[in-house]
Amino acid sequence: MLKRFRSWSAGKLFASWIAYWILLIAVGLGPALVAIWRVSRAAQDKGSVNVSFGDTFSLTVVNAGVTTYAGSIHVLPLTLLVAGPPLLLWILWFASRSKRGSPEPVGQ
Repeated sequence: MLKRFRSWSAGKLFASWIAYWILLIAVGLGPALVAIWRVSRAAQDKGSVNVSFGDTFSLTVVNAGVTTYAGSIHVLPLTLLVAGPPLLLWILWFASRSKRGSPEPVGQ
């Protein structure tokens, strides 16, 4: 499995992180962004968006008194989602790079 990462450059590693984060935002916040867009485009000023942070991140979207989106996530799972896969990719990439032979001592 490490052979796959051996041919990756640092740029490809960073691009994979960016692609992961874009996909994470699209899947995780996509429905919320659609609800926010609908509330912001409503003809009447009867909508609201509430974001709160404590031990969880919470987002609530209300349009004309009806909750159209409500979601929350604890800080630890959010941290693991954001940082876990890129960190794992970096570890695999680094481990595949360090499999090369050690350099010969100079002057001996």
